[in-house]
Amino acid sequence: MAMQPIKQDDTAAKADAATIILDHLVAALGGEPGCTLRRAAVLVDIDENPATTKADIMNRVDVNKSALTRDIEWLYDYGCITRTQGDNDGRTVSLHTCGYAKKNIDLALAYFDFNHKSLQNFLFSLINLFGQHKPTLRDAKIVAVIGQNGSVTRQQIFESLYNAPTTTQNRAVHNLINFGLLQREDKNDE
Repeated sequence: MAMQPIKQDDTAAKADAATIILDHLVAALGGEPGCTLRRAAVLVDIDENPATTKADIMNRVDVNKSALTRDIEWLYDYGCITRTQGDNDGRTVSLHTCGYAKKNIDLALAYFDFNHKSLQNFLFSLINLFGQHKPTLRDAKIVAVIGQNGSVTRQQIFESLYNAPTTTQNRAVHNLINFGLLQREDKNDE
């Protein structure tokens, strides 16, 4: 079954870059392509603003407190960030990117002349593309691969994705079709 995006705005060169940027972000997030684009945006914000606090992030990134708490816990548990108690106020916790997360964010930032705002705008534009759906890095990669190659088969999509069970990859493609972000060229081909 060949699939194509409903709206193809980017050139193949931009789609090529997008796939590489997404790969770096997946690596920055512990190799987890199921992470949301919002979580990637939070990580980029922490990288741009070392020693930031949760309250500061909420002011800069459109995310509610409970979702941000879950994202920060996840980022900490996966070794993407460190937390440091504040000197003056023990309730204040400063956040920093570290290790593989920092290295891979820097690799993604190279595509944006090391401008964090540009990388965040890239992520927010992808989030807006998906609308109400909570897009993952895997979802964004599927759309970028199709934008890169034009019409592709399901197998070509799977070959470009991250190691995951076929059921996970199939579910991601079906979700994008159901949300109207992809369409089949041949409706009879499953």
